[in-house]
Amino acid sequence: GKWHIGVNCKSRHDHCHHPLNHGFDYFYGMPFTLLNECQGTDDPELAKSLQDTYWLYTQMIILALLTLLIGKLTNLFSVKWKIIICLAVCGLLYFISWFSSYGFAKYWNCILMRNHDITEQPMNLQKTTSNMLKEAVSFIERNKRRPFLLFVSLLHVHTPLITTEKFQGRSRHGLYGDNVEEMDWMVGRLLDVIDKEGLKNTTFIYFASDHGGSLEAHRGNVQLGGWNGIYKGGKGMGGWEGGIRVPGIVRWPGVLPAGTVINELTSLMDIFPTVVDLAGGTVPQDRVIDGHTLLPLLRGTVQHSGHEFMFHYCGAFLHAVRWHQKDS
Repeated sequence: GKWHIGVNCKSRHDHCHHPLNHGFDYFYGMPFTLLNECQGTDDPELAKSLQDTYWLYTQMIILALLTLLIGKLTNLFSVKWKIIICLAVCGLLYFISWFSSYGFAKYWNCILMRNHDITEQPMNLQKTTSNMLKEAVSFIERNKRRPFLLFVSLLHVHTPLITTEKFQGRSRHGLYGDNVEEMDWMVGRLLDVIDKEGLKNTTFIYFASDHGGSLEAHRGNVQLGGWNGIYKGGKGMGGWEGGIRVPGIVRWPGVLPAGTVINELTSLMDIFPTVVDLAGGTVPQDRVIDGHTLLPLLRGTVQHSGHEFMFHYCGAFLHAVRWHQKDS
Protein backbone atom coordinates (compact mmCIF):
# COMPACT_ATOMS: atom_id res chain seq x y z
CA GLY A 1 0.00 0.00 0.00
CA LYS A 2 0.98 3.61 0.65
CA TRP A 3 4.27 3.86 2.57
CA HIS A 4 4.16 7.71 2.73
CA ILE A 5 7.71 8.06 4.15
CA GLY A 6 9.75 8.15 0.97
CA VAL A 7 12.81 6.14 0.06
CA ASN A 8 16.16 7.93 0.14
CA CYS A 9 18.18 10.16 2.46
CA LYS A 10 21.47 11.28 0.90
CA SER A 11 21.57 9.59 -2.49
CA ARG A 12 19.18 8.17 -5.08
CA HIS A 13 19.93 4.59 -4.14
CA ASP A 14 20.55 4.48 -0.37
CA HIS A 15 16.87 3.50 0.32
CA CYS A 16 17.33 4.43 3.98
CA HIS A 17 13.57 4.98 4.46
CA HIS A 18 12.52 1.89 2.49
CA PRO A 19 10.24 -0.59 4.32
CA LEU A 20 12.79 -3.37 3.82
CA ASN A 21 15.21 -1.34 5.94
CA HIS A 22 12.64 -0.99 8.72
CA GLY A 23 11.71 -4.55 9.59
CA PHE A 24 9.57 -5.63 6.64
CA ASP A 25 10.53 -8.62 4.48
CA TYR A 26 8.41 -7.72 1.45
CA PHE A 27 6.96 -4.52 0.03
CA TYR A 28 4.56 -3.66 -2.77
CA GLY A 29 3.10 -0.18 -3.07
CA MET A 30 3.74 3.55 -3.27
CA PRO A 31 6.86 4.80 -1.46
CA PHE A 32 5.33 8.28 -1.30
CA THR A 33 1.67 9.31 -1.13
CA LEU A 34 -1.29 9.76 -3.44
CA LEU A 35 -1.43 13.24 -5.00
CA ASN A 36 -3.85 15.00 -7.31
CA GLU A 37 -0.95 15.07 -9.77
CA CYS A 38 -1.24 11.27 -10.05
CA GLN A 39 -4.61 11.67 -11.75
CA GLY A 40 -4.04 15.03 -13.36
CA THR A 41 -7.68 16.16 -13.29
CA ASP A 42 -7.63 18.35 -10.15
CA ASP A 43 -5.52 21.27 -8.99
CA PRO A 44 -1.95 20.28 -8.08
CA GLU A 45 -1.21 19.67 -4.41
CA LEU A 46 2.53 20.31 -4.38
CA ALA A 47 2.96 24.00 -3.46
CA LYS A 48 0.24 25.24 -5.82
CA SER A 49 0.66 28.88 -4.78
CA LEU A 50 4.43 28.57 -5.23
CA GLN A 51 3.98 27.07 -8.69
CA ASP A 52 1.64 29.91 -9.63
CA THR A 53 4.29 32.41 -8.49
CA TYR A 54 7.05 30.65 -10.45
CA TRP A 55 4.86 30.61 -13.56
CA LEU A 56 4.08 34.34 -13.14
CA TYR A 57 7.81 35.16 -12.94
CA THR A 58 8.42 33.01 -16.02
CA GLN A 59 5.76 34.93 -17.94
CA MET A 60 7.33 38.23 -16.85
CA ILE A 61 10.72 37.08 -18.15
CA ILE A 62 9.14 36.02 -21.46
CA LEU A 63 7.37 39.39 -21.76
CA ALA A 64 10.60 41.28 -21.06
CA LEU A 65 12.46 39.13 -23.59
CA LEU A 66 9.81 39.73 -26.28
CA THR A 67 9.86 43.47 -25.57
CA LEU A 68 13.64 43.63 -25.99
CA LEU A 69 13.52 41.46 -29.10
CA ILE A 70 10.80 43.56 -30.77
CA GLY A 71 12.62 46.75 -29.85
CA LYS A 72 15.85 45.42 -31.32
CA LEU A 73 14.27 44.20 -34.57
CA THR A 74 12.22 47.38 -35.13
CA ASN A 75 14.98 49.77 -33.99
CA LEU A 76 12.63 51.33 -31.42
CA PHE A 77 15.51 51.31 -28.94
CA SER A 78 19.07 50.13 -28.82
CA VAL A 79 19.90 46.93 -26.98
CA LYS A 80 22.82 44.54 -27.39
CA TRP A 81 22.24 41.00 -28.59
CA LYS A 82 24.33 39.79 -25.65
CA ILE A 83 21.72 41.12 -23.22
CA ILE A 84 18.86 39.46 -25.10
CA ILE A 85 20.70 36.14 -25.31
CA CYS A 86 21.72 36.33 -21.64
CA LEU A 87 18.12 37.02 -20.56
CA ALA A 88 16.85 34.16 -22.74
CA VAL A 89 19.37 31.71 -21.25
CA CYS A 90 18.65 32.83 -17.68
CA GLY A 91 14.89 32.58 -18.27
CA LEU A 92 15.23 29.10 -19.74
CA LEU A 93 17.38 27.92 -16.82
CA TYR A 94 14.91 29.43 -14.34
CA PHE A 95 11.98 27.66 -16.03
CA ILE A 96 13.81 24.32 -16.15
CA SER A 97 14.88 24.60 -12.51
CA TRP A 98 11.32 24.69 -11.16
CA PHE A 99 9.38 22.87 -13.88
CA SER A 100 11.67 19.83 -13.70
CA SER A 101 10.42 19.32 -10.12
CA TYR A 102 6.78 20.37 -10.26
CA GLY A 103 6.03 19.69 -13.93
CA PHE A 104 7.07 16.05 -13.61
CA ALA A 105 5.52 15.40 -10.18
CA LYS A 106 3.46 12.53 -11.59
CA TYR A 107 6.57 10.85 -12.98
CA TRP A 108 8.71 11.35 -9.86
CA ASN A 109 6.10 10.66 -7.16
CA CYS A 110 3.33 8.46 -8.55
CA ILE A 111 5.24 5.20 -8.75
CA LEU A 112 4.76 1.61 -7.63
CA MET A 113 7.57 -0.53 -6.23
CA ARG A 114 8.02 -4.21 -5.49
CA ASN A 115 10.73 -4.44 -2.86
CA HIS A 116 13.55 -2.23 -4.23
CA ASP A 117 12.44 -2.29 -7.87
CA ILE A 118 10.13 0.20 -9.60
CA THR A 119 7.34 -1.68 -11.39
CA GLU A 120 5.29 1.28 -12.70
CA GLN A 121 6.38 4.89 -13.30
CA PRO A 122 3.95 6.57 -13.40
CA MET A 123 1.50 4.01 -12.11
CA ASN A 124 -1.73 3.04 -13.85
CA LEU A 125 -4.38 4.24 -11.39
CA GLN A 126 -7.17 2.11 -12.87
CA LYS A 127 -5.19 -1.05 -12.15
CA THR A 128 -3.62 -0.06 -8.84
CA THR A 129 -6.58 -1.16 -6.70
CA SER A 130 -6.74 -4.66 -8.18
CA ASN A 131 -2.95 -5.00 -8.17
CA MET A 132 -2.65 -4.15 -4.48
CA LEU A 133 -5.52 -6.46 -3.58
CA LYS A 134 -3.94 -9.32 -5.55
CA GLU A 135 -0.60 -8.75 -3.79
CA ALA A 136 -2.24 -8.82 -0.35
CA VAL A 137 -4.21 -11.99 -1.15
CA SER A 138 -1.10 -13.65 -2.55
CA PHE A 139 0.85 -12.74 0.60
CA ILE A 140 -1.78 -14.37 2.83
CA GLU A 141 -1.83 -17.52 0.71
CA ARG A 142 1.98 -17.78 0.70
CA ASN A 143 2.29 -17.37 4.46
CA LYS A 144 -0.84 -19.11 5.75
CA ARG A 145 1.11 -21.96 7.37
CA ARG A 146 3.27 -19.69 9.54
CA PRO A 147 2.83 -16.51 11.62
CA PHE A 148 2.73 -13.38 9.46
CA LEU A 149 2.22 -9.63 9.70
CA LEU A 150 0.38 -7.99 6.80
CA PHE A 151 0.19 -4.19 6.84
CA VAL A 152 -2.24 -2.91 4.19
CA SER A 153 -2.30 0.87 3.78
CA LEU A 154 -4.98 1.49 1.17
CA LEU A 155 -4.99 4.42 -1.24
CA HIS A 156 -8.69 4.78 -0.32
CA VAL A 157 -10.15 7.17 0.87
CA HIS A 158 -7.56 9.78 -0.06
CA THR A 159 -7.91 12.44 -2.73
CA PRO A 160 -8.11 12.32 -5.69
CA LEU A 161 -10.41 9.39 -4.69
CA ILE A 162 -9.34 6.86 -7.30
CA THR A 163 -12.44 4.69 -7.82
CA THR A 164 -12.78 1.93 -10.40
CA GLU A 165 -15.66 2.06 -12.88
CA LYS A 166 -17.43 -0.81 -11.09
CA PHE A 167 -18.07 1.37 -8.02
CA GLN A 168 -18.60 4.78 -9.63
CA GLY A 169 -22.09 6.11 -8.97
CA ARG A 170 -23.03 3.37 -6.48
CA SER A 171 -23.28 5.60 -3.42
CA ARG A 172 -25.78 8.37 -2.74
CA HIS A 173 -22.91 10.26 -1.08
CA GLY A 174 -21.08 11.06 -4.29
CA LEU A 175 -17.52 10.18 -5.24
CA TYR A 176 -16.36 9.97 -1.63
CA GLY A 177 -19.12 7.48 -0.86
CA ASP A 178 -18.20 5.45 -3.95
CA ASN A 179 -14.60 5.34 -2.75
CA VAL A 180 -15.66 4.21 0.72
CA GLU A 181 -17.80 1.43 -0.77
CA GLU A 182 -14.88 0.19 -2.83
CA MET A 183 -12.63 0.25 0.24
CA ASP A 184 -15.27 -1.72 2.15
CA TRP A 185 -15.33 -4.30 -0.66
CA MET A 186 -11.52 -4.60 -0.60
CA VAL A 187 -11.46 -5.15 3.16
CA GLY A 188 -14.23 -7.73 2.77
CA ARG A 189 -12.21 -9.58 0.13
CA LEU A 190 -9.22 -9.82 2.49
CA LEU A 191 -11.43 -11.09 5.31
CA ASP A 192 -12.96 -13.66 2.96
CA VAL A 193 -9.50 -14.97 2.08
CA ILE A 194 -8.53 -15.21 5.75
CA ASP A 195 -11.74 -17.13 6.48
CA LYS A 196 -11.31 -19.40 3.45
CA GLU A 197 -7.77 -20.33 4.50
CA GLY A 198 -8.97 -21.32 7.98
CA LEU A 199 -7.21 -18.40 9.69
CA LYS A 200 -10.30 -16.64 11.07
CA ASN A 201 -9.90 -17.60 14.74
CA THR A 202 -6.13 -17.21 14.83
CA THR A 203 -5.70 -13.86 13.08
CA PHE A 204 -5.76 -10.51 14.90
CA ILE A 205 -7.14 -7.81 12.58
CA TYR A 206 -7.01 -4.09 13.36
CA PHE A 207 -8.76 -1.55 11.10
CA ALA A 208 -8.26 2.18 11.57
CA SER A 209 -7.78 5.51 9.82
CA ASP A 210 -4.75 7.76 10.16
CA HIS A 211 -6.71 11.00 10.72
CA GLY A 212 -10.11 12.61 10.39
CA GLY A 213 -11.71 13.97 7.25
CA SER A 214 -10.05 16.78 5.31
CA LEU A 215 -12.22 19.89 5.32
CA GLU A 216 -10.14 21.61 2.62
CA ALA A 217 -10.53 18.81 0.06
CA HIS A 218 -13.24 19.76 -2.41
CA ARG A 219 -13.96 20.08 -6.12
CA GLY A 220 -16.13 23.13 -6.61
CA ASN A 221 -19.01 22.70 -4.16
CA VAL A 222 -18.45 18.96 -3.80
CA GLN A 223 -16.78 17.90 -0.55
CA LEU A 224 -14.16 15.19 -1.17
CA GLY A 225 -12.50 14.91 2.22
CA GLY A 226 -15.10 13.07 4.26
CA TRP A 227 -17.26 14.07 7.21
CA ASN A 228 -16.38 14.28 10.88
CA GLY A 229 -19.88 14.34 12.32
CA ILE A 230 -20.25 16.31 15.53
CA TYR A 231 -16.50 16.73 15.95
CA LYS A 232 -14.96 20.09 15.14
CA GLY A 233 -11.93 20.43 12.88
CA GLY A 234 -10.32 18.03 10.46
CA LYS A 235 -7.10 16.70 9.01
CA GLY A 236 -4.06 18.77 9.94
CA MET A 237 -5.82 20.33 12.96
CA GLY A 238 -4.11 18.59 15.86
CA GLY A 239 -6.09 20.46 18.50
CA TRP A 240 -9.56 19.35 17.40
CA GLU A 241 -11.19 15.95 17.65
CA GLY A 242 -12.36 16.08 14.04
CA GLY A 243 -8.72 15.77 13.05
CA ILE A 244 -7.51 13.14 15.52
CA ARG A 245 -10.49 10.96 16.50
CA VAL A 246 -10.69 7.93 14.21
CA PRO A 247 -12.41 4.54 14.30
CA GLY A 248 -10.58 1.55 15.71
CA ILE A 249 -12.13 -1.83 14.86
CA VAL A 250 -10.68 -5.14 16.03
CA ARG A 251 -11.57 -8.68 14.92
CA TRP A 252 -10.25 -11.82 16.61
CA PRO A 253 -13.10 -14.36 16.85
CA GLY A 254 -11.10 -16.99 18.69
CA VAL A 255 -10.33 -14.63 21.55
CA LEU A 256 -12.45 -11.46 21.53
CA PRO A 257 -16.27 -11.51 21.68
CA ALA A 258 -18.07 -9.73 18.84
CA GLY A 259 -20.06 -6.55 19.40
CA THR A 260 -17.97 -5.27 22.30
CA VAL A 261 -17.58 -1.48 22.56
CA ILE A 262 -14.67 0.00 24.53
CA ASN A 263 -14.88 3.70 25.34
CA GLU A 264 -11.27 4.21 26.34
CA LEU A 265 -8.60 6.51 24.95
CA THR A 266 -6.18 4.62 22.71
CA SER A 267 -3.74 5.60 19.99
CA LEU A 268 -2.36 4.37 16.70
CA MET A 269 0.96 4.32 18.55
CA ASP A 270 -0.46 1.34 20.47
CA ILE A 271 -0.30 -0.87 17.37
CA PHE A 272 3.45 -1.50 17.60
CA PRO A 273 3.52 -2.69 21.24
CA THR A 274 0.34 -4.70 20.61
CA VAL A 275 1.94 -6.54 17.69
CA VAL A 276 5.09 -7.15 19.75
CA ASP A 277 2.93 -8.52 22.57
CA LEU A 278 1.07 -10.81 20.15
CA ALA A 279 4.38 -12.16 18.87
CA GLY A 280 5.55 -12.92 22.40
CA GLY A 281 8.32 -10.33 22.33
CA THR A 282 9.21 -7.28 24.38
CA VAL A 283 9.44 -3.69 23.19
CA PRO A 284 12.91 -2.07 23.12
CA GLN A 285 14.07 -0.90 26.53
CA ASP A 286 16.69 1.59 25.28
CA ARG A 287 14.14 4.22 24.22
CA VAL A 288 10.76 5.65 25.17
CA ILE A 289 7.85 3.80 23.53
CA ASP A 290 4.78 6.04 23.58
CA GLY A 291 2.27 3.28 22.88
CA HIS A 292 0.82 0.57 25.14
CA THR A 293 -0.31 -2.92 24.22
CA LEU A 294 -4.07 -3.08 23.69
CA LEU A 295 -4.43 -6.76 24.59
CA PRO A 296 -5.25 -6.34 28.32
CA LEU A 297 -7.90 -3.74 27.45
CA LEU A 298 -9.36 -5.85 24.65
CA ARG A 299 -9.43 -9.01 26.75
CA GLY A 300 -11.04 -7.18 29.66
CA THR A 301 -8.27 -7.88 32.19
CA VAL A 302 -8.01 -4.10 32.71
CA GLN A 303 -10.78 -1.52 32.48
CA HIS A 304 -8.75 1.55 31.54
CA SER A 305 -6.27 2.49 28.84
CA GLY A 306 -2.62 2.90 29.79
CA HIS A 307 -2.71 6.49 28.51
CA GLU A 308 -3.29 9.17 31.11
CA PHE A 309 -2.02 11.97 28.86
CA MET A 310 -2.12 12.16 25.07
CA PHE A 311 -0.04 14.82 23.31
CA HIS A 312 -1.18 15.94 19.86
CA TYR A 313 1.31 17.68 17.60
CA CYS A 314 1.05 19.36 14.23
CA GLY A 315 4.57 19.06 12.89
CA ALA A 316 6.89 20.06 15.73
CA PHE A 317 4.27 22.17 17.51
CA LEU A 318 2.13 20.93 20.39
CA HIS A 319 -1.52 21.69 19.64
CA ALA A 320 -3.36 19.84 22.39
CA VAL A 321 -2.96 17.66 25.47
CA ARG A 322 -5.72 15.31 26.55
CA TRP A 323 -5.89 14.19 30.16
CA HIS A 324 -7.79 11.02 30.99
CA GLN A 325 -8.03 10.34 34.71
CA LYS A 326 -7.36 6.67 35.32
CA ASP A 327 -9.94 6.49 38.11
CA SER A 328 -12.66 8.41 36.23
